[in-house]
Amino acid sequence: MRTGVVQADLRELLDEAPSYLPELMAAKAEAEHGALEGPSVEILTADVERLQAALDAAEAASRLPESAAAEPELNDLLIRVRLSR
Repeated sequence: MRTGVVQADLRELLDEAPSYLPELMAAKAEAEHGALEGPSVEILTADVERLQAALDAAEAASRLPESAAAEPELNDLLIRVRLSR
């Protein structure tokens, strides 16, 4: 937030991070590349397909507009907020 740039790579933030962050990052990497414990790939695949179908059905039934109707007003609000700082 200080720079206005999104930094998603935690390694770039280590100078300002808590000292234990490298250990947390290593544990996360180990878990990501380890064996899958839990439901089988087949069960997970079926669930993803079922959930995607539910999302598609909800989108088709939605009464929401295709695009935001208040975009000009939101843009004006954003500009006013930024200029008031």
